[in-house]
Amino acid sequence: MEKVYILDTTLRDGAQSPLISFTPQEKLEMAKALESLKVDVIDCGYPALNKDEREAVQLIAAEIKGPVLSVLSKCDIKELETAIEALKDCNKRRIHLYAPTSEVQLTYLAGLSKEEQLERVLHSIDIAKRENFEVELTLEDSFRAEKSYLFLLAEKATERGVDIINVSDTVGIAIPSMVRELVSEIKEVVKGDVIISIHCHDDLGMATANTIAALEAGARQAHLTIAGVGTRAGNASLEEVAVALKIHGEKLGLSSDIDLKNLYKTARIFSKITGYNIPPHKAIIGDSAFAHKVEYMQLAVVREAKTFELINPEEIGYPKTRIILSRYSGKIMFKNKVEELGYQLDEDKLEMAYLKFKELTEKKREIYDDDIIAIIEDVLLTKPKKVTLKSYFIKTGSDEEPEATVTLLVEDGERKATSTGDGPVDAAFKAIDEAIGMSGRLLDYRINSVTSGKDALGEVFLRVKFKGKEFTGRAIATDIIRASIEAYLNAVNKAL
Repeated sequence: MEKVYILDTTLRDGAQSPLISFTPQEKLEMAKALESLKVDVIDCGYPALNKDEREAVQLIAAEIKGPVLSVLSKCDIKELETAIEALKDCNKRRIHLYAPTSEVQLTYLAGLSKEEQLERVLHSIDIAKRENFEVELTLEDSFRAEKSYLFLLAEKATERGVDIINVSDTVGIAIPSMVRELVSEIKEVVKGDVIISIHCHDDLGMATANTIAALEAGARQAHLTIAGVGTRAGNASLEEVAVALKIHGEKLGLSSDIDLKNLYKTARIFSKITGYNIPPHKAIIGDSAFAHKVEYMQLAVVREAKTFELINPEEIGYPKTRIILSRYSGKIMFKNKVEELGYQLDEDKLEMAYLKFKELTEKKREIYDDDIIAIIEDVLLTKPKKVTLKSYFIKTGSDEEPEATVTLLVEDGERKATSTGDGPVDAAFKAIDEAIGMSGRLLDYRINSVTSGKDALGEVFLRVKFKGKEFTGRAIATDIIRASIEAYLNAVNKAL
């Protein structure tokens, strides 16, 4: 079977969604998860965009050694130099050039004639190849461009040594038959070892179908994102394409190296880092993807899962069991459960996770897999802190103004502050602001129940602006006020 190369663009195209944001350190954590998922290429970002993008690329380049690392650049000398500099010390490196090709984008986006665009493309390829980079060229807005111009760009780029030609449905206008036709035609133009790639947006809800159509027509690389996140309606979903290749691979003669058992875990890590709530009905990784409500379906699945399940949930990493741990479970049982769930923790992080688990058992009688996963991911995302919570006291009631007192541990000792607010959480946030001497503006605040029941772990995710920049914070606890305070401090530590 022929291999399909998977390029994950969650960190760049996915981050263009207004619902998604990463700090440089969070991009590194996500890149580690993508490396474990065994993607072939990680689209690290757009170094010319801003300082944070450059920092993120450099962090990823210093630690990620498995996949090819790719960075985006316009066909512009300054942008190209910035991109080259960002990956200069990386061995498996790629420059991803993009060039608007449709008349509307050439006129209103690039401000170039077709001839000027062609000249810039070829000159940029020459520069990147001289620096010993692999080069991918995206033909932006391919499905609204004149085919003759697309073919000319693809042909000339191939002659200059481009490694990958990426056909892009930039506005999500295509349907599968259009994709098959165009990819087949470009395949006739592009000769030699050049790989044809596909990049699909989901504006018509056809991104995954269009991606599979492109692979059927001869494309051998696919641009994908976790949960299909991306600008506007999103991109083609990595998990959907990966499972489709697993199920229909023999018929298609295609396969990928994606480690399917890590799909669910990677989606969870992505959700924890960004605060993005994966819809329950999301194909493959949604919490309802393998749920059955109708009684006759439930009975059928008990007899034979294949009656209504296209793949065994365990194959994509869904937890096998619901409840097995309690306050009587020791460290060995806890470690076995961690490994059963697909995680590897060093001794320090295992100890941190176990202590959090024991703390939780004092508040919950029954510990679910989702509880354990939440603890593990909380530990994995925990970084050294400049400010930590020592204690808090909340006074509130129906007939009095809420008041919060927080005591924080900082590098030079303790800081204590008291403030009032519209509610207990607002009062606590204002007390923290007063204690650290830095005011934040809350932009988003969400509470999710990690598990069911009155004693469920609550997860708080928030976005807050400090000094003109946005930061995310998250925390879990059975006490939602404590989780809110810890989440706010998580954002504070990123801002300091």
